[in-house]
Amino acid sequence: MFDVLETFGGWYDLPANISYILFAISFFLTNIFWLRIFVIVSLAFEIVYFAMSSSYLYTGMIWDVIIILINLYRLITLLNARRILGSASGGYLLKQSIGELDDENLVELMKLGEAFDLTPGALLTEQGKPVEFVYLVAAGHAVAEVAGVEVGRINPGEFVGEVSFLTGIPATATVRASEQLSVIALDSLKLSEACAADPKVSAAIHQVIGNALARKLVASNRQIVAEARPA
Repeated sequence: MFDVLETFGGWYDLPANISYILFAISFFLTNIFWLRIFVIVSLAFEIVYFAMSSSYLYTGMIWDVIIILINLYRLITLLNARRILGSASGGYLLKQSIGELDDENLVELMKLGEAFDLTPGALLTEQGKPVEFVYLVAAGHAVAEVAGVEVGRINPGEFVGEVSFLTGIPATATVRASEQLSVIALDSLKLSEACAADPKVSAAIHQVIGNALARKLVASNRQIVAEARPA
């Protein structure tokens, strides 16, 4: 062990070696929270190393402090975003549904709409009419009807109005609450503007909605096959 320390400068350079090891590890981290933690600790060890230097590398120390403060600020905003998501109705479900976005992006998305409850029978969309909101069902169930015939059931974690959002066409089905329903309603126009302004948001939203449509198509095909089988 002592030979290794001597190779890398001895005990005097230990804070620097720890600093650079932590900094190197941070490049492998995908979780932004822990990445910032590692960067802060890494720079703290570098400050210790600079302070131990006989020449007092004040320029490096000052820049390390500035970068640490920037990362601390970003950590605070990230923790605040997590707090908002955790306390908001449906926030946790939104995070589960759009996991590709970080907490700060999700908080911005929540600002595009609101969470509220609907009584049994309340309409979310009406067939042939424009759809102003994309709904994420947080709790309860809804039913989809085409020409008065029930064609599907909407469960928690699923979207309503996503076809109209993607295509711009009127609602292809009437969707109504079959029981007490909690939803997150995202303004379609504002959501489109957010997607146009941020490619990351656009990619995540379209991926999530595309996956939701694929699941509905698979379920619909299974139902058609089941109904076509002879009794």
